[in-house]
Amino acid sequence: MPPISEEDQKAKREFIGSFFDDFDKKAGYLEELYQSDHRDEARILCSCYIDAIASALYWPDERSNFNYVKSLKEHSGKEIFSHVHPKMLDEAVHKLSKRSGKWATIHTKISETLQGSDKKLYGEHEIIDLLTSLLKSLEMENIKQELWRGTFAAIVYDRFRIAAVHRFGPPDATTFDLTTFQGQPVPDIDFSMVYDCLKSIVAYARELSERTGKWFGHDYKW
Repeated sequence: MPPISEEDQKAKREFIGSFFDDFDKKAGYLEELYQSDHRDEARILCSCYIDAIASALYWPDERSNFNYVKSLKEHSGKEIFSHVHPKMLDEAVHKLSKRSGKWATIHTKISETLQGSDKKLYGEHEIIDLLTSLLKSLEMENIKQELWRGTFAAIVYDRFRIAAVHRFGPPDATTFDLTTFQGQPVPDIDFSMVYDCLKSIVAYARELSERTGKWFGHDYKW
């Protein structure tokens, strides 16, 4: 394929800018929608917009839940989304155990420790240190690959995104009694938190697209 001309590249960058200008308007409307007592609609759209941007950023990976979580971890600007909630991880491994005997064995070995852990969010290295003595090396490698399922970002996906899109909507806020992050109470998961994530993720996608001159940094195929 011949290289794109300077004129065509300029037109493409303008098209990219126009696309994100329009997307910013859509995202900006969500706050107005939420404040005008259309809260469920605002939550649904906010969740779907994050889904769409995440799918484009990590294309051709089609794992919606993985991409959603990854986008919050990498582009929300908040460290908390990468930290692991032990009971969420236990819940995730329990679900995996229903699919395979390998995971059933792992769950048996780690469930009690995860359930009895301190009421705080753990860094990934802290969780690994907590579980290493309980598992064989290959089992530990399996856990490392699936730690994302226990992150705070995964809780947002499960308690906010799935509830908004596939159920009857999340509560106004999902709270965490007595659970801490870096010594402070874990913030509630609510529209404001997820909306801030959306704005940060869209800003990153715009900057990447405009800087590289490629849709989402790699010429995402629409």
